[in-house]
Amino acid sequence: MGRRELITRTSAAAVSGAAVLGAAEGTRAAAADRRGASGGRPRSRPNILLIYTDDLGYGDFSCYGSTGIRTPRIDRLAREGVRFTDAYAGAVVCTPSRAALLTGRVGPRAGLPRVLFPEDENGLSDDERIIPEYLKSAGYATTCIGKWHLGAKPEHNPTRHGFDHFFGALYSNDMTPFELWRDEEVVESVVDQSTLTRRYTEEAVAAMDRSGDQPFFIYVAESMPHIPLHVEPRFEGASDAGLYGDVIQSLDHYVGVLLDALRERGLEEDTLVILTSDNGPWFEGSSGGLRGRKIYTYEGGLRVPCIARWPGVTPAGKVSELPVSVLDLLPTFCAYAGITPDPGVTLDGCDIRSVLEGADTAEHTPIYYFDDLGRTLDAVRDGRWKLHVRRHIENPDDPDRDQRELPELYDLERDPTESYNVSESHPAVVRRLRRLIEEFESDVKAELAKAG
Repeated sequence: MGRRELITRTSAAAVSGAAVLGAAEGTRAAAADRRGASGGRPRSRPNILLIYTDDLGYGDFSCYGSTGIRTPRIDRLAREGVRFTDAYAGAVVCTPSRAALLTGRVGPRAGLPRVLFPEDENGLSDDERIIPEYLKSAGYATTCIGKWHLGAKPEHNPTRHGFDHFFGALYSNDMTPFELWRDEEVVESVVDQSTLTRRYTEEAVAAMDRSGDQPFFIYVAESMPHIPLHVEPRFEGASDAGLYGDVIQSLDHYVGVLLDALRERGLEEDTLVILTSDNGPWFEGSSGGLRGRKIYTYEGGLRVPCIARWPGVTPAGKVSELPVSVLDLLPTFCAYAGITPDPGVTLDGCDIRSVLEGADTAEHTPIYYFDDLGRTLDAVRDGRWKLHVRRHIENPDDPDRDQRELPELYDLERDPTESYNVSESHPAVVRRLRRLIEEFESDVKAELAKAG
């Protein structure tokens, strides 16, 4: 029996104006009931709104240093919650990063080490137990909106893996055929991609309204700013950073719509909102001065913006420099929901409730950086130190040329741009981190071999 067996089309709501306000009136009473006797304090089992952007750069929000792109709603979210300076995606490319997010396991361990394409037969295994499956067992209503990218066959559909509802695309917006699905049916084969961010937002608002008196988990996986870039005409020319900047400002606007919808429905105090990205920027976008971009295991490929807000729980205006990872979300969400992850499953993340709630110190497992195909474990961060033992191969005809000057050791507290290799000055640190890489790589390979 697979682990999934152990787990026990509505119209999109309008996102502004009278329709939203009317829907809000209809749900305030339910929100009050959910708060119950707490006297207005946040409930123990929060709603969870997880917004996951695609190929967003570390420096693309103004609260992360952008000057050509204005993101006032996201900046406000940061002022009202915790903004992380050292948050990490689960991989340097789409599929393994999404697998890491939802399974709490690195992509290779979860059987999804590389980007999937429409013709691929493989996808998310029934043996993997993901966030919505756990949360459903705790009574949550679960909705997946936007980019899935964990397999395109019927058995990989989000509704087969714990989501009550799905609206979105099965893979990236540069792959064909690019279609929109509702649950397990194609509902649109010719897609105006400029409307995606708005429509995903409408679907998320509808999911809030649909949840009734259940807590909800709404996963909004944006298609933007992955190329090809598209934006509604109202946002064209809005930024000082070209079409890419316009796309980010559109995202900012619709994040604001979601936050307004929570407040208007009396759900703001009961909802944990997390905003982050699947990896670093690709052709455009700012790495915020970090070395590397998507595909590379330097910080610009894996370090991402991350903001968390739960009024009354996350301290307003906190800037945390503690390392966190999307791998931490599954154990953390389970802890807030009052459930325990399957003890027979190896998780690669930590419960970070104390960090979300303002801790200044916390232990964290090492951050591991696999290459873009999931073949090799190329780097590790443990505390302030990061060691590279392999590097992305630019020229397959001369692979050794790309591996010169290794290993590289960087003190990320003093040198976050990874500019100065200090491996010769700290040989003991190099040996310790190299052992971490070897042991973790062996552990993943052993689990895969055992699974057959």
